[in-house]
Amino acid sequence: MPRVTQRVRAVALAAAVVALAAGCIPSGPDTTDPSPWTATPSVTGSPEPSTPPPVPTSASTPVPGPSAPATPAPTGSAAALDCPQYDDGLDVSYVALDSHRFASVCTGMTFEEASSALPGVEISGEAQCPWVGAIVDADPLYIQAITDPEDPLGGIRLFRMLYIGDPATAPPHEVPATAEGVSIGSARADVAAAYPMAAPVVQEDPSRGMRDQLVVEEAPGHWYVFDLVGDVVAEVTWGRGLDGGIAGELCAL
Repeated sequence: MPRVTQRVRAVALAAAVVALAAGCIPSGPDTTDPSPWTATPSVTGSPEPSTPPPVPTSASTPVPGPSAPATPAPTGSAAALDCPQYDDGLDVSYVALDSHRFASVCTGMTFEEASSALPGVEISGEAQCPWVGAIVDADPLYIQAITDPEDPLGGIRLFRMLYIGDPATAPPHEVPATAEGVSIGSARADVAAAYPMAAPVVQEDPSRGMRDQLVVEEAPGHWYVFDLVGDVVAEVTWGRGLDGGIAGELCAL
């Protein structure tokens, strides 16, 4: 499928996202299956999306916030995937978002390794949520890398992208997308057309209410989860251990 140019508005990250080489290097430690997640304490943390998640059935108004993967352990083995190496060149066909990475930050990297992989951006755990590290913090666009709450200094397992505002109005040239052109603001029909194998999942999230999701295994052991509000993608989570979708609070009241 044709690849599309991605640009991120954050000043600190702009050069890193659109100026990555097409050449790849092995991504390192990303060959073992992650263990199931466990409950984490609720604390103040990451930005919250202003648009609430969907409520397809009668339920109380959900409270949005960063979320952790569903408890069941993933099946199968995660593939060892290539990770692009940063340089100062400009590849106009570069795609910033893939199921195992954002830009040159890949699953399996620690925050320290991720910071080295993306010059000019320091990725570190939040003070109250050391397993959540900001990659892009450019209101209204936020992109986070997430490790394991039980091992915050371990490898990155997930990435999460939110847009604080109406997702239908998110400027497509400012919001990173997949190689198939799917991102925040994409229509449900566009997700289905790009990923015919997408599986619908309805999460009974104890913290956010009912969540309407489309789950795609893009590579062995690596998934996209597209959260929808109505028929519009409002949030994207991607990485490992997401075969059942995503639910639960990670760093919020």
